[in-house]
Amino acid sequence: MSAYVISEVEILDEARADIYRARASASIEKYGGRYIVRAAPVELIEGERNPMRRFVIVEFPSRKREP
Repeated sequence: MSAYVISEVEILDEARADIYRARASASIEKYGGRYIVRAAPVELIEGERNPMRRFVIVEFPSRKREP
């Protein structure tokens, strides 16, 4: 069964975020994951949210940790 990691992030330092993205992508790939959503625009239906925050959704084949 697939496993998902759902994150809502706010980038405070774009240069550091670039370093993090490269490392995160390598780790995600190593464990068979793939990005489903990466910083996609959000259409707010109701309520409030910080427009500076981004959503990231990563799918993995399972919860097992097998490279």
